[in-house]
Amino acid sequence: MLFVIKSGDIGRQDWDGTLQGVRPSLIEVIDDYLPNRVPAQYQDLPVAVCLCMGGEIQEGIRSTWSGFVQTNTKDALSFREWNGDRLANLILSGILKQELLDPDHRSYFQKAIALVSEPDEAYINFRALLNALTNDLAPGKPGTTRLRQMLICLWILVGNGVDAKNLDAPYRACELALLHAWDAYRRCPEKSKTRRDERIEILDHVLSLYLSMGQSLLIEKIGRHASRQHALSASVRSRSALDINLSLFETLGRMALLGLWHHAIACRSDNEQMQAHLMKRDEALDLAILMINNNPTLVAPIRDDHQIEIGMIMLLAEVSGRMSGLEGYFREIAFRMAYRYARRSNWVTCMQDYRRLACHPADQSDAYFQRSTTGSILVPLILVGLERLKATADLKNFQETVDQELDHMTQQVWVPHEETDSVIWRQGESIGIAVPVPALSMSGERASLSVEVESIAKEHSEILKFEAFQFGFFPLFLTACRHHRLPIPPHLWFGRPDE
Repeated sequence: MLFVIKSGDIGRQDWDGTLQGVRPSLIEVIDDYLPNRVPAQYQDLPVAVCLCMGGEIQEGIRSTWSGFVQTNTKDALSFREWNGDRLANLILSGILKQELLDPDHRSYFQKAIALVSEPDEAYINFRALLNALTNDLAPGKPGTTRLRQMLICLWILVGNGVDAKNLDAPYRACELALLHAWDAYRRCPEKSKTRRDERIEILDHVLSLYLSMGQSLLIEKIGRHASRQHALSASVRSRSALDINLSLFETLGRMALLGLWHHAIACRSDNEQMQAHLMKRDEALDLAILMINNNPTLVAPIRDDHQIEIGMIMLLAEVSGRMSGLEGYFREIAFRMAYRYARRSNWVTCMQDYRRLACHPADQSDAYFQRSTTGSILVPLILVGLERLKATADLKNFQETVDQELDHMTQQVWVPHEETDSVIWRQGESIGIAVPVPALSMSGERASLSVEVESIAKEHSEILKFEAFQFGFFPLFLTACRHHRLPIPPHLWFGRPDE
């Protein structure tokens, strides 16, 4: 069987409009490949030429295809048609007499594909599939087979998302699959060099898919509207300021993470490839800055865990050598936060449940205010960031507001320990140490919070021993933080003295 493969639907232009069209390819098979390139021992065997496509043969050329088949069909030469539905059924029913997925796992996959235009539902089912495939993953060949199944399913989901023109579910699936693939590689014993090589190859494929989806969704689809005032805010299609705020911070985090990935890959590349990734890094940062300038909601975080997005975009600005381009943004966030705390108007809250956020603020009483600001990971980042930016006046204003309005708040930084590496990738568990800051001073004088946080980072340096960091892929850890909503540890805060 010989295959002629084309993507998407086949129309008149695809059929015979170019040298790479379907008809010229079929003619080349008949006139050149069959008489000249088939090995002698196979020349007497019947031949089936299979036209494979991701979509359908359009009705406008259906009769043309049928006429070509009738004209060229002979006793030893036949033609077959495998469209997108046929390929999907072959994958689901098993190729070469081997099931792609166990029956227990197949329903998750089918639901994820069917609901690709409903990103939340598609993601929930694909996540259930990945959990089933990678749970208790064997270190040997069966484990690698499971990972290949995961990769095939991911490819199919991405393809269906592209066809449906809805890339949100494929993007989220790629991000999650990247974490699962890394965890599988990390758990494979070092002595199993063959298996580790196989798994790093799978990881590379997943990363390529992730970067491709990021380029398509963030740069090409969303990025082209970033320069228009309020365009992205309006695209959320909601009258709720909360929906707009959450959606745009989500997009900002994705954009920052994409830029950080390109930076990390550039640091491991040479010459032209390095320059290509640096250009993509700068493009992501440019679009993020345009988003901020044209969508005011991005200077007013509503959730305390927006520390993740703010921390990542500032880190991207630092590694790009363009901190001056976002210094004003960071200072404006501090000003808005201080103002809203003082006025008790839509202040940043540690609540994450959407229903509670939709009612926030429920009232302006002291009791509710203290409940909704009982702890924070964002406030320490703002204080440390202002100090490192040497924004003395802004730091004084923000610190006074914290002292006056938030004396009940527990400010803390989260640092991983040696067990975090075992549970953060797949499960997303926040096993680590929450360190309260600032530390009490016996002299009563206020010490530098930046110095204190840097001391905490140096004291709890287990994160630097994680294989992802030794591998040079620190964005993997940031991917886990963003995907599972875990705080960014101080080791990855911008403006560190030893950076």
